[in-house]
Formats: sequence, structure tokens, C-alpha cells
Amino acid sequence: AVVSTQSTGALGFALISSGPGSIIPTVIVSSIRPASPAYKTELLNVGNQLLEINGRSLVGLSYEAIISYIRSLLPSTKIEMQVVPGSPVLVIELIRPDLKYPLGFSVKDGHITTLVRGSIGERAGVRVGHRIIAINGESTVTLDHDSIAGILLSETGKLLLKTMPSQIFNLMLGLEEPEYL
Repeated sequence: AVVSTQSTGALGFALISSGPGSIIPTVIVSSIRPASPAYKTELLNVGNQLLEINGRSLVGLSYEAIISYIRSLLPSTKIEMQVVPGSPVLVIELIRPDLKYPLGFSVKDGHITTLVRGSIGERAGVRVGHRIIAINGESTVTLDHDSIAGILLSETGKLLLKTMPSQIFNLMLGLEEPEYL
């Protein structure tokens, strides 16, 4: 994707860290400002991972280092990015044969806060820093902590979770403001 910033000096997208346990440690597009240069390319989407910018790999760099690098390029007139398309929503299938087997992760107000190595949750792809948005096809967005915990603690067999990074969830609900580049 090539983003031209010649008229504004800004790109018009916000980023978050891909987070711990990410297969590709880099940043994820978390928001795109309407009518911005990034929006006009029609090539960037929320959930895309940025691999490189202007030929420089971003993989393995800290979030802060990536943001600093991008800011050092502005107000460049053209920024070329290599991205991996993705969705901010993960679908995770957990198999719990019996209640005696813990899922291996903690949840606070729907947000996954800890994950036990080698657990059912880790093996299935549960990610710390994500918000559970659905369980077995039912939305959890309006459920309180006790309701979500109750479902997770009582289900056996196949448990289908949909999660997304907490920061993207909070941006979508207007609980946080994006910091656009």
C-alpha cells in the first residue's frame, strides 16, 4: 500500500501493538480516519499488520520504535507499506472435555488478562489483551463480568470464542480516542 501525504502531512491511521504471543510481532492498524490519505488508498483496513515501511522491516521492533520511525518520515510525500491483511476478530475453538480441566486464562470485565502456558486456552490461540465479544455465537458485549465468567466456568465440550484486541474494542465503543499518525 502506498499512502501519499502531500496535501496533509498526515497518514490518517492509528496503530496498536500486535501484543504478546503474536506470530508476527509488529503493529496492527486499529483505526482509519475517514477521508484521510490512508482511507483514500482503499488498501488499508483495520486489522492489517504492518510488516515494513519504505523498505525497513518493522517486525520485532517495539511499538514505540515503530511510531517514532513513522513520525520521523512525516511529512514525507509518499510512504510505502507492506501489510498482511487481517481481521481484528479472532475465532477461537476451545475443547474442554470436563470441568476438571481449567481453560487456563483469566478474564476481567470481558478482557483476557492472563494466560497459562500450555493450557487449553493457549493451545487454542487465546490472546492476552483481547476482549471476548461472543461465546458460542452469543454476544458478550453487554454482559457483566459475572455473566461472562459464569459461562466460561460452566461450559464443557466445544466452546467457540470471538475476541478482538481490547484497544480496538474500546475505540469502536468510543471509550478511547485513536492517536492518528
